Amino acid sequence: MTETEGLAEIAPGTLWALGGWLRMEEAPVSWIPLQARGWLPVQGYALRDGSSWLMVDTGLAVHWPLVAEGVRRTSAGCGERRLITTRREQDCMNGIPALVREFGLREVLYAGVLNPLDFYEGVEEAEAAGRIEANGVAATRIAPGVVTRIGTLELEVLRTELRLLATNWFYERRTRTLFTSDAFAFLARAEPGMSRLRSPGEPPMRAEEAASFLSAKMDWLIGVDPAPVIADLDRIQEGWPAERICPGFGLVIEGPAAVAEAFDVVRDALRRLGGRPRRPWSLPAGLDEVLG
Repeated sequence: MTETEGLAEIAPGTLWALGGWLRMEEAPVSWIPLQARGWLPVQGYALRDGSSWLMVDTGLAVHWPLVAEGVRRTSAGCGERRLITTRREQDCMNGIPALVREFGLREVLYAGVLNPLDFYEGVEEAEAAGRIEANGVAATRIAPGVVTRIGTLELEVLRTELRLLATNWFYERRTRTLFTSDAFAFLARAEPGMSRLRSPGEPPMRAEEAASFLSAKMDWLIGVDPAPVIADLDRIQEGWPAERICPGFGLVIEGPAAVAEAFDVVRDALRRLGGRPRRPWSLPAGLDEVLG
């Protein structure tokens, strides 16, 4: 793996991470635990084969100069430039206007699925498509199981239980890469600019750390039966064997041994969260008076 500021080559000539770093104790975002310390990489990913190029999420707007340089270097000479998003949230989509303006992006792929919340899903998808198309690009909905080709690369949409409502993972078959959005996103560095790659020889991953990041992003995991989520992780690990995990934030987890360790650590974290009492829910201060 070769790495420069904002750009890390993961699979030579095929897969890169593009983004910057956040100092966690100073980052004003809800998805970083209050007690977290150190530097967290936040990134999108570029896949390329021949003249076909696709980006997985755009990363944060604050890192756009770094991301833009990565896009420029990885997509040079490509006639096909597309974006696919794991989530319909701003940290995955807010680079669309700049990608259109500076790099000629013309299509954004986003994954959707019918579920018991049909009405919500329909409204949410229409709103997402509207936001995308307002930037002058086509919004193309793809369903779980659909495979998108980037040259000879094959990117499959996966629906998983470890998520918020509108989240999907992707699996690239040739490189055996699993893109997990905001899951498996708990590994940081002591200093910025260190390697984004977490290799097998490093100190063991910690379930307490994974649980802290999971509960900050997905607090619904606290106090619930973890068995269905764990069974779904088992299904994914067996059905889509990965040689690396590429989360939207946190280190890239490289190598089959490190991937297996990460799955075991997240299972342990889910059990720990399931054993905690749920926090009591209450209306924000003053809202009860407004509602009468």
